[in-house]
Amino acid sequence: EQTFLSSLFFVLVHAFKKKKRVIKVVLIKNEDMSPTHSICFANNKGGAGKTFMAYQLACEAARAKPDSKILVVDFSIYSDISALLMGGSSRDGFGRPMKGLQVAVDAVDPDERADALVRDLELAALRKKLRREDEEASSYGSVAAPAQQHRSIFGAYFTPSPGRIEQMKKKQEEEEIVDLTKYAAQPGKYNENVPKNLYLIAGCGQESWSLEHTQDIVMDDGSGQQDIPLWARTGDEWFPAAKEMEKAILSLPKEFDTVFVDTDHLSACVLTKLALASVKSVVVPLSFDDVDFNRLFQDVTKNALFQDVMIDMDIKNQLKARVKKMVFTRVDKTANKPTSTPRGIHSPFTPTKTTQAQMDDMAQQMWAACEHSEYIKSLFSGIEDLKPEGGSLTQTFVRKYFSTFKLVPDLAANISKMNGVPLCVMTGDTYTAASGLSGKSDAGSLTALKVELQYECQSILDDTFNAPVTAS
Repeated sequence: EQTFLSSLFFVLVHAFKKKKRVIKVVLIKNEDMSPTHSICFANNKGGAGKTFMAYQLACEAARAKPDSKILVVDFSIYSDISALLMGGSSRDGFGRPMKGLQVAVDAVDPDERADALVRDLELAALRKKLRREDEEASSYGSVAAPAQQHRSIFGAYFTPSPGRIEQMKKKQEEEEIVDLTKYAAQPGKYNENVPKNLYLIAGCGQESWSLEHTQDIVMDDGSGQQDIPLWARTGDEWFPAAKEMEKAILSLPKEFDTVFVDTDHLSACVLTKLALASVKSVVVPLSFDDVDFNRLFQDVTKNALFQDVMIDMDIKNQLKARVKKMVFTRVDKTANKPTSTPRGIHSPFTPTKTTQAQMDDMAQQMWAACEHSEYIKSLFSGIEDLKPEGGSLTQTFVRKYFSTFKLVPDLAANISKMNGVPLCVMTGDTYTAASGLSGKSDAGSLTALKVELQYECQSILDDTFNAPVTAS
């Protein structure tokens, strides 16, 4: 019995029937039974490689562990990862939609997209709120107040009508955990290059996050009321939906081994916060630009991922995700030989001496920031358990939290993005995009990229993602 109870936690749902309290118990899996990995990709610097990395790692994870299922959630208002997975980013003319995004719009039911998921997460949280209000009124022998307008921080589409709220109050609906599989499409049905065991909760760009969907949040700036864009909204009204998202992830069927969530460079956006509050880990892609690095801590737009978003969430007990890896992207090489920098950043290839020095310097700055601020230090997963290696705690920190993602040659990167062909399955054949552009990559270089991609996947996830790499 103790073993059973230790593997479950209880959510008590109180209902009142004929003036007698009935207690209903909903069993929810604890984290030991949840997906092994739940990771979001975040950085408030656009172009750092978040979406490209998430796309490649998700496909590699699915390829490397074919008996499991990989879920990708698109919480970016641009919906780029949905476009890449559903067929690519190429366009057949100026002003035309990306091929993959159009496929997503045509193939995915509007009630099964990422925006519908957010709507239903909010409704699940609202049901709980209404039930608590009803319980409180019943306990005092009073009548619950009539339904009032509930304004969603996400916008008009997400805001239920008073009639819908009244219906929810009357039905006294039992607590239900949102089933993420109901929103999960299989990109492999539309894009043969994507592994069939990869699933996507797709965003559809303007179709999902248009002004029509997200308007109706207003503020008084002294000159009258005006709409506030989704990405600029403040307040914590998003948090109940995040708790429902966390619960939904924990309740995924056991075959879902890993959940990846893509976010925007708009780190303070409520969608990014929703991700950071519901997954276990965050991967932070990094460029070599020191100015970009400092934006993690200082950003005039108040989007600094660490200072403005994660620390603020942590202080409010809203943050679940902790930094698992900071990954230097677009790292150039001199050889395909594995190496470690003087500070301990390991790579499955050999970066240039200048690049190694830049990486070490930025990693050292990160450690200095942790020593300077307990708030920053607390953002890193397991940092309190670090032990000095070779007498240096700095080197232990660098080795644990920093890794590299090799610069993908322009041709291979463009083929991968425009045609929706992840590197893990790309061959030396010629690929032609919807725009008419065509090209092919060297088979030997592709094989080396695949090996390095597998290493990075294992570095971020674990060694079970080990299906042999096939030559290109």
